[in-house]
Amino acid sequence: MILGLPHVGESGVEGTIGKWLKQPGDKLTRFEPLVEVITDKVTMEVPSPVDGSLLKILAQEGETVPMGAAIAELESIDGSNGAAPTPASIP
Repeated sequence: MILGLPHVGESGVEGTIGKWLKQPGDKLTRFEPLVEVITDKVTMEVPSPVDGSLLKILAQEGETVPMGAAIAELESIDGSNGAAPTPASIP
């Protein structure tokens, strides 16, 4: 599945990848912090939406990307890695 940069707040249009907390090949647990994202108002940790593994990083540390843009490719424990909708919001 493709992980998109979640929308943060009402005025956020882009975010900068701060630090990847996992690397390709690492196992993921659902809700475990995956990447730090910096916006003009907040720094947040984006959690993994699935149990599985990180296949590929698509947005590098320091890169600024629009909200909703693909930032990583994940594989869920059930083996699926097809595109999935991006989360609309993270509280």
